This record gives sequence, structure tokens and C-alpha cells, in this order.
Amino acid sequence: MKRFIASLAVVLLSLGGLFQATSAVFEETVKVAGSSFSVATSFDGGGGPPPPASSNTALKMLADLSLGHVASNLSDFVPGSSFENISPTWISESPIKMYNTGTELLDVVASADYISDVDTLRDDIYVEISAWDDSNSNGVVDAGEEGDSFGRDTILRLKNDTFPLGEIAPDETKGYILRFDGVGLTEVNQGMSAVYDFTFTGFGL
Repeated sequence: MKRFIASLAVVLLSLGGLFQATSAVFEETVKVAGSSFSVATSFDGGGGPPPPASSNTALKMLADLSLGHVASNLSDFVPGSSFENISPTWISESPIKMYNTGTELLDVVASADYISDVDTLRDDIYVEISAWDDSNSNGVVDAGEEGDSFGRDTILRLKNDTFPLGEIAPDETKGYILRFDGVGLTEVNQGMSAVYDFTFTGFGL
């Protein structure tokens, strides 16, 4: 069984839907690692550790979103973002791209891991994952490039209910937008912080 992991550290919400992969022959996993969230001390209006050496064979993340799938731009891990002074009206997005270097079709699912969350911000921060077609390949989410949403939920639900993101064919690159918001935050959460990894696993059948 092969695994490669892409981890993000952020306060993430779970996109709804369970994915059963009991028939999978192998797994490829990548991570966005060490996304961090810090809630503002009043409501007025990252990155994680260096990634380890690459060890996966098929599913990869693009380190530089404006570059193609050249070998030097492929990684099992990319650093997460750091979000500071977030509030109930806060919204921010993190675009990512994944590439299938293998010869098998991969069914991709997203999940979250808690690196540090003693205050359970995972209950209050939401994330939505959408398809992203970077039509001009500039690595920036421009108007008209965002596609269908795969769902929106709390980071807690993303941890407990793996979230399906569709298929990535061999030699195909797909982009996704992770959009976070603090709509669930209240004054009780002021000054709290958390770090999360976001993991994307490709199941080959």
C-alpha cells in the first residue's frame, strides 16, 4: 500500500460526505501541513515545519502553483498558511494543485488532522472546498475560474467524515480552493489558536 500526504495547517471545515474505499488496491497521500489559525483578541470589524523528503510515487502536490508538473515542482508536502486575527466575519482562501504521476485513476478524498487544538476551534471554523480551473496557469484564483463546490462544513466534520473530491486521471493536474471562514466564532474564542494538517488521499482501484 502506497501513501503520500499533503498537509495544511489551518482551521478547516469538513465538506460533507463519507467515502468508503474498501475496494482500493493502494493509496497515494499528500498533505498541506501546519496551517495555523489565531483568533483576534477583539472583534473590530504559518506555515508549518519544512516538508520531509518526497516518498510517494503517484499523487503529488505542486509547490509553486504557477509552474507545471516538472519533477522539481512536485512534493508530498506543502506548507500551510498562517491566519492571524480571524473573526466571525473573516474569510480567506488557500488554492492548491495536485498531479497524478501514476498510471492509475485516483479517487481523491480530503480529511483534516489536529496538530494543536486544545480550545476545539475545529467546532467553529468552517472550510469549503471547490474545484479550480487555473485557465491562464498563473497560480492565482481569477474571476470565473472557480468551479463547483464539493461542500462546506467545520474542520471537526472534515476530520470525522472524509470528503470526496472526485477523480484525477493519470498525467492530470487538478486545482482546488480551500476557503475558510470564522462564522462560528464568538467572544468565547477570542485569543485562541489552532494548527491543522489537511490530507488528500488518492485511492487507486
